[in-house]
Amino acid sequence: MRGLLCAVLVVAATAGLQGCKLVKNEPGSAQGSSDPYASAYDPNTAVASMWATKIVPDIEKRATAYGTLRDAVSADADAAGKKYGYRGKDDGAPWNFPTTLHGKIVSVDTSSSEGTIGVDTSGSGKADVIVDIGPTLLGTALRDSLDFVSFSDFKNQIDYARFGTALNAYAVTHVMTPLPRQGLQGKQITVTGTFSFDGTSDQPEVVPVAIALGDKP
Repeated sequence: MRGLLCAVLVVAATAGLQGCKLVKNEPGSAQGSSDPYASAYDPNTAVASMWATKIVPDIEKRATAYGTLRDAVSADADAAGKKYGYRGKDDGAPWNFPTTLHGKIVSVDTSSSEGTIGVDTSGSGKADVIVDIGPTLLGTALRDSLDFVSFSDFKNQIDYARFGTALNAYAVTHVMTPLPRQGLQGKQITVTGTFSFDGTSDQPEVVPVAIALGDKP
């Protein structure tokens, strides 16, 4: 009898677990958490699950040709930001611009871990865009360009920062690291990515989410 009772309890417990699923905790919910990923928060898992389905499509959809952005920003950075860019509720934050560009690699700098290439998109022979190639990527341009992610989605500042770090790490591993480091000079390249603009540099530094070597498709 005791064995039968135990078996019934095990079956009931298992059925209960099978009927459960993790759901997003809405801000101000009874759980008191605005963490967008219920249970233990793992930013690397979150980024991996969103990269191909949300992050890259979002940036590709909003990406503006770099030449158009360059002219618009030169004319009026705030007007260009409102039309082509994104920033959070903080009016003092820099504008973030999703962009797509094609040009010739005219410089390669791998002297530090924060590797970059200079791309000539205008045919002048000089780099007018810098593209990050890692393996170290600093800053939050990628996170801050996503219009469907905000600080209020996270439990605290630490988790928000961890999400940005995980985004950078994923981009380095899956986009930048596969790019060869030898023989890049002189090659044609197409890049889709994003950059933050604060008016301090004439050469935007683009964080890529997609890179293709060769002639423009």
